[in-house]
Amino acid sequence: MKEFTVILYAGGNNRLSTDLSIPKALLPIGNRPLIWFSLEIIQSHPSLASSPLLILTSGQYRQILDDYLSTLNITYELIVYRQHHESTSDDQQQIQDELGTLDILRSCYSRIRTESICLISCDLFGKVNLTSLINMFRVRDASLSMLLIKTIIPSTTGKETIIQPGQKIKFTTEPEFYTVDQSTNRVTSIRLKADLDEYLPLRQNILAKYPRTIIRTDLVDAHLYLIKKSCLDIAIRSDYSSFRKEFLPKMIRQMAIDQPLEDLISTPANRTTMIRQQTTDLDDNADLSRLLEEYDCDNQEIRGGCYYSTDETQIFRVKHVLSYLEANRQASSLILSYTNEDITFKERLEQIQISSDCIIGDGHDIGKKTTIRRTIIGKNCRIEDKCKIINCVLLDNVHVKEGVTLQNSIICSRSTIGSKCEIQNSIICSNQQIEGNSKLNGETISAINHESEVYMVYDDEQ
Repeated sequence: MKEFTVILYAGGNNRLSTDLSIPKALLPIGNRPLIWFSLEIIQSHPSLASSPLLILTSGQYRQILDDYLSTLNITYELIVYRQHHESTSDDQQQIQDELGTLDILRSCYSRIRTESICLISCDLFGKVNLTSLINMFRVRDASLSMLLIKTIIPSTTGKETIIQPGQKIKFTTEPEFYTVDQSTNRVTSIRLKADLDEYLPLRQNILAKYPRTIIRTDLVDAHLYLIKKSCLDIAIRSDYSSFRKEFLPKMIRQMAIDQPLEDLISTPANRTTMIRQQTTDLDDNADLSRLLEEYDCDNQEIRGGCYYSTDETQIFRVKHVLSYLEANRQASSLILSYTNEDITFKERLEQIQISSDCIIGDGHDIGKKTTIRRTIIGKNCRIEDKCKIINCVLLDNVHVKEGVTLQNSIICSRSTIGSKCEIQNSIICSNQQIEGNSKLNGETISAINHESEVYMVYDDEQ
């Protein structure tokens, strides 16, 4: 019997290009779909690579996602869910609210036949060593283990101010507060800054039980979880909609104060005693006693609880425009580490300067006296003479006319940039025509609104 079922959430809308026919999972990173990188993370660990893989998506993206996945050498089941709740207001009009992750999981929960589940979002970017996380989950017989990553504001501009394209404000992140025990890596609470007033409360009984408690603000949730099915059963039977924002903080609190998870179920008839199972099937033929000592465990004791593991490599979620740009800049080295394939542009063109860190898709046409640095260019793009393109991402079928300067910007599919335009820190959405001699800085140009907007890549909540 397999230990894990892997559930990959790939249903997020693409709010970057306004081309709603392309889901977030298929947004190009280094001319490869974003979901490719999550699949590589899964395939990199034997316990997950051999596990049943359920990929969740919405009906509107089923065909395009299935068309891509069918080209890969993987076995998967594509699960389609509806995107919204529907409720009737007093005036009998239908009101639609987006479903949370638990709402979506309820639609496929009957397909899970394993004792443990790996939940992962399709927007995790980087090379992750999951051995430590999985071994901790097994050795501690944890109810949940989660991957936390270092807080990183991606930058390739040295000491210069970081500017997110499409915005005229400085990019900032919202801190996350993790109360953890240093000696065991147990998580005792999770709080977001938005959930706090002026201070972070700490329970006296938790401090007494875990005297080496610290508060960490240098970590963020990678949205990769290993969870016992017996715990997820309770989440499914609860009234919560979101796993990450609603159920997970309460689950961690209940376990930290030794209260039953069944209290999170509002209907008494749905409450049953949680039965937990122990797993000692370790990777790499590791010695059990050594691992028990490393994780400070007693083999006779069922630990339970929620734990975290960190990864020191540069990993981040592609959840906003700045991280999307940075992922594209790092794509060539990451793809090389996974596949040993060097996808950077090697062709030498007369009177054209292209730096060695650029990726340029097939069918390109690049004019003379053009300079391109730290840029990803999609398929069938045409760039005319005397252009300067630095720190940009151009999706497929983009036309850049003569004398254009592009810097720190994203140009989406089938858009045309008129001659001698100067565009900085901006997003040009799909199918746009920018008139010649235009000067844009911090703008988002779309069919809906030709003025500056705050555009974010859709953040899939878990």
